[in-house]
Amino acid sequence: MSLVVGLLASLLLAPPALAGDPSLACLRASGDAGQRCLAAYTAALRRRRSRRDAACETALRAPGGRLATILATVETPAAAKCGDAAAEPLGYTSADDVPLRTRESCADFGDEITDLVYADTLGSPGGALLRCQREVANRTARLGAATLRLWGDCNLAAARGGGCRRAKRDARIAELRARIARRIGQRCGARYASLRLGPLDALLETVVVRGRHYAQRVYPPNDLGPTADFGPYAVGIRTLALTDPARTNARGTGPRPVTVEVYYPSTEAAVAGVPRDVAEVLGIPVVVTPAYRDVARASGRFPLVLFSHGNGGIRIQSFFFAAHLASHGYVVVSPDHHGNTFTDALAGIVDPDVANNRPRDMSFLIDRFLAFDADPQSPFAGAIDGTRIGASGHSFGGFTSLRLAGADPLRDVRVKAIFPQAPAAPFPPEFYAGMTVPVMIVGGSIDETTPFPSQQKAPYALIPSGAAIVALAELRNAGHFTFSDFCEPPRQIVAFLGGFDEACQPRHLPWRHAHDIVNYLGLNFFDATLRGDAAARARLAPAVVATIEDVTYRTK
Repeated sequence: MSLVVGLLASLLLAPPALAGDPSLACLRASGDAGQRCLAAYTAALRRRRSRRDAACETALRAPGGRLATILATVETPAAAKCGDAAAEPLGYTSADDVPLRTRESCADFGDEITDLVYADTLGSPGGALLRCQREVANRTARLGAATLRLWGDCNLAAARGGGCRRAKRDARIAELRARIARRIGQRCGARYASLRLGPLDALLETVVVRGRHYAQRVYPPNDLGPTADFGPYAVGIRTLALTDPARTNARGTGPRPVTVEVYYPSTEAAVAGVPRDVAEVLGIPVVVTPAYRDVARASGRFPLVLFSHGNGGIRIQSFFFAAHLASHGYVVVSPDHHGNTFTDALAGIVDPDVANNRPRDMSFLIDRFLAFDADPQSPFAGAIDGTRIGASGHSFGGFTSLRLAGADPLRDVRVKAIFPQAPAAPFPPEFYAGMTVPVMIVGGSIDETTPFPSQQKAPYALIPSGAAIVALAELRNAGHFTFSDFCEPPRQIVAFLGGFDEACQPRHLPWRHAHDIVNYLGLNFFDATLRGDAAARARLAPAVVATIEDVTYRTK
C-alpha cells in the first residue's frame, strides 16, 4: 500500500528537478553557507556562555564584532551563485533576498539554540556541573547540526530529482538522538536537573525541530509540484476605491468606503519593463510583491475569489495567496474592512458593527464585480465568471468567509466554496449544520490567537459531509500569522505591526514553506470545487496530502 501511495504522490506532485539548473547551484551554495554560519555562530556563543562571561558576549555582539563577521560570510556564496533567475524559483524574492534571509535565520536560530542549553538562572556552575553543562551544549550542537545536514541533503536530493529517503533520514536522527540522550545521562546523571533546562527528551525534541526548521529556511524545499509554484499568468494589481451607498461609514458622515486590492491574470507582454509593485503602509514602502501595478489583464473569463483580512489587518496582508491564485487564472478581490484595519485603528476609526459589516462588504463586492463584468468601460468587462465564486480569509476574515456559507442571515448563496485560514469560529452547532458548500479549513498547531482545537478542529467536526470537499488541514508548528505576509517586511516594521511572535520565530514552521503548502491546498481546493478539475481533486486525496510533511489532513 505504501508503494502505491508513494507512486501516486510522485505522479501528482511531480516537482520539477533542478539538476543542471542555476537554482540548484544557488540552493547548494546558499544552504551550505547558512549551515557554516550557524555552526560558527553557535560555537562562538557557546564558548562565551560556558565561561559565563557577559562582558565578552557583549563584545562579541558589538557592531563589527565576531558575530557580525560570521553573518557576513553568507554574502559571497550568494553573490557567486544566486542571481535573480536562480533565486526566485526557490521562493526568494530576488538575489539580494538570499543573504538577507540567511543572515536573519542564522542570527535567530543561533541565539535561540544557545539559549535552549544555558539557563539564565544557573549562576556560575563549577566542577562536575560545569562539565555536565558543556556536555549538554556540545552534544545538542551535534544533534542540531546533524538534523540540519540530513534535512538539507534531503532537500538537495529532491531538487536534483532523485527524491529524498525520508524514512532513512528520520531513522538516523532518531538513532543519534537516543545515543546523545544516553551519553548525557551517563555524563550528568542527577546533575542534569540542576541545569534547569527541563526534561531532556523535550530539550532534544526542540533541538531537532529547530534543526529541521533551519534547514527549511536555508535549503528551501520545492517539492510540492506545479500547483504550489507560481502559475502561467503574470499578475496584475489594481486598487479600487469603492463606496457602498446603502451603508454609512463608521462615523456616520458618508457612505461606507470599501477600498479593494484586485489581483488578476495578466500577460508577460503587459508587464515587460514594468517594475514589481511595492506594498506600502501609511505611505511607507514595505515589501516588493510579485504583482505589477495597473497593467492590462489577460483575456478570458475567470473565477472570482474574495479574500478577507484579519482583525486589525489590511487588504495586502496575504498577497502571497492572492497573487498565487491570480497567477493560476483567478480574479482575487481583497478589501479593507472599514473601521477594522491597522490604519483605521491608528486614526481612531472603529466600526461598531464590524462582525456584520464584514460579510456585507463581501456581498457588496460580488455585486460590484458582476456589474463590472457587464460594463464595457470597466477594466474587468467580461472577466468575471459569476457562476464560480469562492471566499477565503484569515482569522476574522476566516470568520467572515464562514458566515457567507453557514446557516446565517448574511449567507450569500453565490459563494460556492470557502477556504478559511486560521479562522475564529465561535458559532453554534446549528450554524455548521446548515453548511452545504465545499469547505476546507486550515490552521496551525501552535496558533495562540485562534487555537486549532477549539477554532478549527471542533467546528470541522460539526460540518456535515455531503459537499464535494469537506476537509481540515493542520500545519504543524504554524502560528496564527503564518497565514499572512507578516514576516516579509523589514524587522523593525514587523515589530511595529506585531505578529512576529506568532509566525516568524525559530519555533514556527518557516513561513515561506508554509505558504507553499497553503497555496497548494488553496489552489487545488478552488480548482476542484469551482472549476471541477478532477486532477486537482486527486491532488487533495488524503493519501497524497499525507505525503506532504508538516501537514495533518483529514476529510469527510
